[in-house]
Amino acid sequence: MPLADILAALDAEADEEIARIDADAQRQLAELRQDTSDAARHTEEVAAHERDDSAARRRAQIVNRARLVVERRMSAAIEEIYRELMAEVHHQLGAVRDRDDYPDLFRRLLDECRSVLTDGRVVRVDPADEELCRRVLASTGGDGFVVEGVLESAGGLELSTSDGRRSVRNTLESRTLRADRALRTLAAAEVPELRGGP
Repeated sequence: MPLADILAALDAEADEEIARIDADAQRQLAELRQDTSDAARHTEEVAAHERDDSAARRRAQIVNRARLVVERRMSAAIEEIYRELMAEVHHQLGAVRDRDDYPDLFRRLLDECRSVLTDGRVVRVDPADEELCRRVLASTGGDGFVVEGVLESAGGLELSTSDGRRSVRNTLESRTLRADRALRTLAAAEVPELRGGP
């Protein structure tokens, strides 16, 4: 499976999860708004019966506390759904190495590194990928490379120059981290809109 397809699949999964997060958040927000509305209605009844400043201040405190409860519950619900999504992504990453197309994926990851760092000669991989890395390098005429099985990764590699001054990492985890940041940014952009209602 081409890397673009894998990334597209990860994007599609992220889009589906974002839609689910949005639907769950909308539902929870509606419930919390109803609770807040009930609390506000009750507070308004109390304020109608007690017209002094003390009752008005108490009402404002109750409404503010209710709004804080809504905020906290929304944040906690979104964070919990997000953690579950990322746990599933990491679980799926753990099985990538067992896929039939993993050698091709590894080759593409290596090719990307070599195109970015053309003078890179030290390839660091997870010990489970050491033999595969040597085979891929041999098949591409990659002479003069040093392969080190010292990286802890679900797949992929790190390529560095012989002096270690420059390196590029292209692991499944580094790609997931980039997707993680994008997903968090997208989720954060949606949250104020959900919270900003009446």
